[in-house]
Amino acid sequence: MTERVLPLRGISVFEAAARAESFHAAAEELNLTPSAVSHQIRLLEAVLGVKLFDRVGRGVTLTPEGAEYARSVRHSIRWLRAATSDMRARGQNGSVLDVVRIEAPPSFAHSWILPRLADLMSLQPGIDIRLNAQGSSIQGERLPWEPLADAPADIQIVYGGDIWKDRASFMLRETFQPFCAPDLVEPNAFESPQALLSQTLISTFHNHMSWEEWLNLQGVQLDRNPVNRLQLDPSYLAIQAAAGGLGIVLESSILVQRELRSGALVAPFPHLERPGLGYWIFTPSTKRLSATVGNVIDWLMTGAGSDK
Repeated sequence: MTERVLPLRGISVFEAAARAESFHAAAEELNLTPSAVSHQIRLLEAVLGVKLFDRVGRGVTLTPEGAEYARSVRHSIRWLRAATSDMRARGQNGSVLDVVRIEAPPSFAHSWILPRLADLMSLQPGIDIRLNAQGSSIQGERLPWEPLADAPADIQIVYGGDIWKDRASFMLRETFQPFCAPDLVEPNAFESPQALLSQTLISTFHNHMSWEEWLNLQGVQLDRNPVNRLQLDPSYLAIQAAAGGLGIVLESSILVQRELRSGALVAPFPHLERPGLGYWIFTPSTKRLSATVGNVIDWLMTGAGSDK
């Protein structure tokens, strides 16, 4: 098999057989005979050079290689179905489809974008938002990448420092400080950061500032004191744990906005905040931005402006 030729017939038959772990069920679904299904599987196995199924009694079960291949095929078919659905919708709407693809770090998407999405949908009727918060393309403060014609998103919210200033539009600047549930403050009345060591310290691995760094700046040596520690990732899990009274979290001021406004979290030392990094709006495509994408960027900037 050359790289340009895929055994699509065999792959389609394999996906149905793998999903049901039955050649007979796949044959009924695809309107084929069981022998035709078996023939297609044998051809695909010959192309791949691996065995995909083991026969067990009168049935079949996936081999380890077959199970791995099935996961990849299933994922690819979901993408094909989504692309086909998009094209069908575009045809039904006169080739105009207001899709806006946004990538954002997981906790920023959960804590900042999600609570505001209803407002965006009301301002932009008919818009189709695709928000990817898996963090696949946005990892920390790595060097900005070059724009691409086939970029995976129309808008990317990136996290980092001034390394982004020539490539992206500044959106929000964060600070770091401890936060906890109000019920934790009232009976303890923390007089100094040293008093925090009597509580469980909640952290997130990828945060810009660690408890060690923040406490050192306050003159407290964490390594000289036994303390309960709890690491939760991503940040929104750590924030929820602190709001539930599980301990004190050191977090970004941007990610705790909702909890501060609702009173679920308070800052026991509001005057001891430390600067962190920022969030930027990056447009990774070399193509001209559509009016709808421009409107979403304006909406993001407006929301950011109200938080400053």
